[in-house]
Amino acid sequence: MKSPFEKFYRVWTAQELLDYAFSKASSKTASLPKMLPNLEKVKRKEIKRMENAVTILIEKLSLIIKSVPNLDELPAFYRKLSHLLVDNDELRNALGRINGVIPVLKRLFKQYRRKIGQQINPKQAGLSRTEFFGRCSSVVRQMDSTLHFLEECRVKLHDIPPVDLEIPSVVVAGYPNVGKSTLVGRLSSAKPQVSEYPFTTKQIYLGSYRDEYDSKFFQVIDTPGILDRPMSQRNTIEKQAILALNTIASIILFVFDPTPSSGYEVSKQINLYHEIRENFADDFEIPLKIVINKIDLASDSEIQDLLSQLQLSESEVTFINAKDGKNVEDLINYLLEFMKEQLHP
Repeated sequence: MKSPFEKFYRVWTAQELLDYAFSKASSKTASLPKMLPNLEKVKRKEIKRMENAVTILIEKLSLIIKSVPNLDELPAFYRKLSHLLVDNDELRNALGRINGVIPVLKRLFKQYRRKIGQQINPKQAGLSRTEFFGRCSSVVRQMDSTLHFLEECRVKLHDIPPVDLEIPSVVVAGYPNVGKSTLVGRLSSAKPQVSEYPFTTKQIYLGSYRDEYDSKFFQVIDTPGILDRPMSQRNTIEKQAILALNTIASIILFVFDPTPSSGYEVSKQINLYHEIRENFADDFEIPLKIVINKIDLASDSEIQDLLSQLQLSESEVTFINAKDGKNVEDLINYLLEFMKEQLHP
């Protein structure tokens, strides 16, 4: 399970590229016959230095281009997230500009190789090579802003969480402090992965449920900062991130805390539930399951009040205590049966 941008090669600045290429160019000299005339030796040596420099520059630029996956062939989840973070069109254009430099460098090399071959003394050959380095520097430096942009893209895209797109995804929603991350841990056979989440200042909690043969049945995702507050409080990036989550969510678990312990009134939690339902269940027909947590702390009246406001019966929700795992096995069985019936009829 890896992000498609994991191999995005670090993008050097124009000065770093030039310093590296020109320093390496002199270290790889041509092996010349001893009986060769001095002028011919100088010409071949200068041509080899130019060839080394342009080869290194082209290799470094090509490596950047090849390390970025084809954006049009990415799964919808990663395609939406990359466009959200860096704008796929701008990224394509930047890669195209870098690619356009390569034939320019090749033409310069051919031009100056011919020019050095026509020189009549060693000094002129050396000056031509210096001139070639200057022309290359000018071409590469014109791309410096593009190189900086690509490095910014790499840093942003590198933080996209590696989500397994081959198995069903259970996305957890609900206000903070209702027990979502604890539930992710309970539903996961292994310790959940905690990764930086590029759309908020918080982290993504991602776990997977495995059977006794260590085969993954589904993954569980909690995305703090995305599905834990009203839409009106989310910025544009976070709203678009919800659209990306829609592409991978097989089912939504909305977690309620009927007690005052989370710090959020039940009415606010219900309003958020309706927003999540509108954005996932109604628009994208993604099933939504209600989970009522902290039943060890909740009174009967608190639970009944919540059910009454939701206009649901006890049989339509799952009651758990994520902290000690009470009834979590029932929720797991529900999810396994759901995956079997809905996703593999």
